[in-house]
Amino acid sequence: MTTPRVTVVGLGPGPSTHVTQATHDAIARHVHRFVRTLRHPSASILGDATSFDDLYDSLSTFDEVYRAIVERLVQEAMTHGEVLYAVPGSPLILETTVENLRRDPR
Repeated sequence: MTTPRVTVVGLGPGPSTHVTQATHDAIARHVHRFVRTLRHPSASILGDATSFDDLYDSLSTFDEVYRAIVERLVQEAMTHGEVLYAVPGSPLILETTVENLRRDPR
């Protein structure tokens, strides 16, 4: 059995012209795609991705949203083996969900 993996990519600061080739390549390699929010100019490059906008609309705090995102991603990775998670901007700059994923032992 392989270790579940969440591959994280950044959608850049704005339009899809700012998305790196490495991100495009990662998107092409993954069947199971998730995006933190579709409310980003580059989100459309993900095609049929599942967003977490429902969590922003239904939970009271950002902390609750971020914990729920991590839980869903980990569960999906455990089910599918590997999933893609796209975030606005850079995944390593002020991205709480990515920080929480990196700390998650699963």
